[in-house]
Amino acid sequence: MKRRHFLHYTSLATASFAMAACGNQKKSDSELNQEAKANFGRLEKTYLTLGFVPQIECAPLAIAKEKGFFSRYGLNVTLSKQLDWQELNSGLLKGDLDASQALLGMPMLAQLGKKKAPMVALMMLNINGGAITLSPKAWEANIRTSKEYVNFTEFARAYRRYIKQSEEPPKLALGSMASVHHYILRYWLSAMGLNPTQDLELVEFPPSQMIYKLQAGLIDGYSGSEPWNQQSVREEAGFIAYVNRDIWRGHPGQILATMEPWVEKNPTTARALVSAILEACQFCSLPENSSTITQILSSSRYLNLGDDIIASSLSSIYDYGGFDETKRLIEIPDLNLFHFRESNYLRKPNHANYLWRSYGVWLLTQMIRWQDIDRFEYPKDADEILERIYPLKIYKEVAEALEIELPDDNLKVEPASVFIDQRQFNPSEPVAYLNSFTIRANRPQFFALGKG
Repeated sequence: MKRRHFLHYTSLATASFAMAACGNQKKSDSELNQEAKANFGRLEKTYLTLGFVPQIECAPLAIAKEKGFFSRYGLNVTLSKQLDWQELNSGLLKGDLDASQALLGMPMLAQLGKKKAPMVALMMLNINGGAITLSPKAWEANIRTSKEYVNFTEFARAYRRYIKQSEEPPKLALGSMASVHHYILRYWLSAMGLNPTQDLELVEFPPSQMIYKLQAGLIDGYSGSEPWNQQSVREEAGFIAYVNRDIWRGHPGQILATMEPWVEKNPTTARALVSAILEACQFCSLPENSSTITQILSSSRYLNLGDDIIASSLSSIYDYGGFDETKRLIEIPDLNLFHFRESNYLRKPNHANYLWRSYGVWLLTQMIRWQDIDRFEYPKDADEILERIYPLKIYKEVAEALEIELPDDNLKVEPASVFIDQRQFNPSEPVAYLNSFTIRANRPQFFALGKG
């Protein structure tokens, strides 16, 4: 395979419900069904087709459908399962899908690409999520899970030696170059002193096919969402090297995306859609609802996978696997957050569904860093670009209607403590951040602030 490097509510939903979702108070299905709607006015369109790719992050859409959140907002929704992210992206661009679960980078690549397609994000579906799975070959070379090393430096030393001693650059797979998993993988590799575009080969496969590529020996590992990492562990096809939240605690996950003309034509419908999915995200954040979510996602309509694998992906007890008799079950309560769980990096009014503008700044720096877009400087008009790609107006209106408090600012500094390489990210200093990386495209060229 040729080497390449990836250019490839009348009445509002009550405040008590929002508080229960954040405070881990249980509500029965019958109580949920009695919740009043937020009424933003007459819906322009009531029959919608939403796309999704089968993985844990599709849970809010599945729950909104199966537990009646869509219908309570007057929406008749058909969920369309897509084979992979390329098919989903095409469906959005062609207008076959009204909106969709999507990858954070999809709107940016669409708007900054050659076709300049006006894809936009409406909200975050989750934060954290995903892991890096490695092959039995890596295990045989004495690479172990991150939890068995004193620190990241020790793991990095061992993994770097393994990569450098390989006869050919090992192949690591991703579901799409538009995913945060892609950039977290590159970040992780470069933090170990490895150049993702020279020392390894990055390839794309549909997420649900990763395990089969691993079993066939076609790849040495992959970075992706659950439950596909846990599937490899359960079927002894791979083991977990790192979970992504240990590379960046509180990193952005996936989004709800649509096309800007669709929002302009259907503004009230867009608000109803965001409201329904936001309430579904609150439902998904309650630990006591995990068995319901597991049962729904396991069906053939969604992931078509065993309950045990899905439950393991939703549980706070995460299985790192391995090829010996040792059990490696680690408690990770914030493995995948759909709305809120207080931690040292997530405190009110911040919550998982707020689309921080600083997420867009970080993603833009990484696309420029690796030259995945045709920009060699950080654009001077980045604020206007990111406002167009990740607008907050609709989400703010919905959150206000649902009495969900919002941060005062849309930019936040990510402290050094949340990154694996202890490198702070200040979204107000993107050029300095770009130039701080020793490993980047076209080094020793320095990045600068562009004209636009």
